[in-house]
Amino acid sequence: MALASLGICFAVLLVMGFPIAFNMILSSTVYLLVGGYPQLLVVQRMFEGMNGFSLLAVPFFILTGQFMLRGHLLEALIDFVNAFLGHVRGALALVTIGTCLFMGSIVGLALAEVASLGSFLIPMMKKEGYSPAFSSAVMASGSLLGPIMPPSVLMILYCVSVGRTSIAGIFLAAVIPAILIAVAQMLMIYRIAVKRGYPNHERAEWPEKWKQFKRAFPALMLPVIILGGIFGSIFTVTESSAIAALYAFILTFLVYKEGKLSDLPVILKETALTSGLVILLAGSATVTAWAIANEQVVYKVMGPLSGLPTWAFLLMVNIGLLINGMFMDDYASVVVLGPIIAPIAWSMGVDPLQIGAIICINLVIGLATPPFGITLFVTSPMAGVTIEQTFKEAIPMLVVSFIVLLFVTYFPPLTLWLPRQFGY
Repeated sequence: MALASLGICFAVLLVMGFPIAFNMILSSTVYLLVGGYPQLLVVQRMFEGMNGFSLLAVPFFILTGQFMLRGHLLEALIDFVNAFLGHVRGALALVTIGTCLFMGSIVGLALAEVASLGSFLIPMMKKEGYSPAFSSAVMASGSLLGPIMPPSVLMILYCVSVGRTSIAGIFLAAVIPAILIAVAQMLMIYRIAVKRGYPNHERAEWPEKWKQFKRAFPALMLPVIILGGIFGSIFTVTESSAIAALYAFILTFLVYKEGKLSDLPVILKETALTSGLVILLAGSATVTAWAIANEQVVYKVMGPLSGLPTWAFLLMVNIGLLINGMFMDDYASVVVLGPIIAPIAWSMGVDPLQIGAIICINLVIGLATPPFGITLFVTSPMAGVTIEQTFKEAIPMLVVSFIVLLFVTYFPPLTLWLPRQFGY
């Protein structure tokens, strides 16, 4: 009865559009009331969920992204990618994907990429003759690389929620899939660009490429500092996030002098708002996870699924998460579903890093699927088109992204080879 009240309350509040964090708190409170448990458990479990040392990395990585977006580095990254890809048909669309890949290794948030790159690149694509819907679709699908390419706030939240998974390890596991998704999207965009006759730019000579590389070098060093320090065992993920924020501050305010001290209150406010959402989700999800564990939901689900072959279970996970992504955002989904799916996968012999990558990548793809794909809602108004028009143009890019996800699902070395090289 208590478990049923939890599920019914959660579903009703979700349909009503109740904020997901407060939804989980209220649903868990109802569960405790019906089950006769002390209400003090809500506070205790929330504090436990928000008190993790790893969660300190979240505000620092978000702060890093805020500093970088204020600096001169966005244009430098775009010009650097354009120097190497500009001569190919559909150049600006390809540059958008390439820049999203590099930005993902700095920002780690899909909405941050859409807000910063979209307002700049979508008008440029429209000016060069790309259809508005296609411009919007390229930006919406390219921004998915942000939460996949490490450092990823989503993956930090996943590791905190499910346990037994190294944050540094899952960062490494996501590198090859992120690159493959970027390449797959680029190939599809090139095919469409050739078919429609979208323009390309003049081929840049090596002196120009070298010039743009030197200009973008400070920005390109940031992921090297973050990931190199983590994987080289120089510092932890949390320490790397603080160092990255300091480095981004120095670049923006002291080297390029693009930021002003008067910008700091706004930057800190944006960081606090985003960080607060993520950490509140982690705390509220801990309460719900306790309720699910208390009712032994995982073990009850594990029984019927134990007779399935692993490939069939993983296919069910992919299809289920893809459908879920159409209705729930990635942060909420990962804290609710991660603790349920991951233990079942572990019991079937699936490596924790692999199932973590599968869950996170799948939920990220859901950010660009209707009816509630958040990136569609952001890019469509920028391009002056409807969400339906954007999604129609985005389908080819999403299809190839899902194909890469299937390779990740059924060919473990794609996610496990790189972590194994570093001892994870």
